[in-house]
Amino acid sequence: MTREEIYASIYTHEEIYRPPQEDSSACLEVALGCSWGKCLFCDFAKDKFQIHSMAKIEWNLRMLGRLEPDKKRLFFLGENAFVLSFDQLKQIIGMANTFMPNVKEFAMYARVDDVLRKTPEELRQLREMGVCDLHIGIESGSDSILLMMNKGVTSFDMIQAFQKLDKAGIGYYVTIILGLGGKAYRNLHALETVRLLNRLHPKCIWALKLKVWDKTPLDKMVKRGEFEPMSNRDILFEERMLLEGLTLDDCFYMDTTVLDKYTIQGYLPEGKEQMLGMINRLLWQTMPKK
Repeated sequence: MTREEIYASIYTHEEIYRPPQEDSSACLEVALGCSWGKCLFCDFAKDKFQIHSMAKIEWNLRMLGRLEPDKKRLFFLGENAFVLSFDQLKQIIGMANTFMPNVKEFAMYARVDDVLRKTPEELRQLREMGVCDLHIGIESGSDSILLMMNKGVTSFDMIQAFQKLDKAGIGYYVTIILGLGGKAYRNLHALETVRLLNRLHPKCIWALKLKVWDKTPLDKMVKRGEFEPMSNRDILFEERMLLEGLTLDDCFYMDTTVLDKYTIQGYLPEGKEQMLGMINRLLWQTMPKK
């Protein structure tokens, strides 16, 4: 088989979606779709949810080991691959040790309820096996907005899950969505999200501006007048409020969607003032001309 044929045999789609922190990781497809798949804003849950058979995962690992034998980190593909049971993850990690022996670290997307379903002992053992990072979308710290967007978890659930990860020693990267509350809840969204984040210990906060995707339930809400999206300038004000309130240490903050063309990033707390300065300059530059 050629390299192209091998790639085609181990990945369902031509394009692989992974967080920017995993750009250098080998990617192992273990599942398709999202086990929840009901968030009103989401356009990514296009695949019907399924977990691949162990035979398929073993094949993927065998082929991946031939393609990328020197990789030291493996990212499990699937919109929330951590939904796999402890036994399934343990078996896959065992196979990875056989076919990709240089791999020492494992990471994947997760939902909060995936974490809550695992016991503290299971999480501790997974950390010992090399599961070092999870990528989790919290989107908002406001229960009103989480309920409106049908996220399926509450802010209390989030705190419980992240405390379990802290105790197990598993790191986490979180994603928030600026503008998710729309004009009706913009201040609530910023303030409640800050309140939640300041209780966590994320390695990174990735802020993304809300995009209303065609034919999603949120798109239908907008067309019915039930949700009013914020302007880019309003989202900048919201982001400034959020950044001003963050008191986290040793956390990387990045927004790759500023005005749809800029990136703002830096470490907290030392880079906070510089990032706020950038936001203030953009607010001044986008001020309506009289």
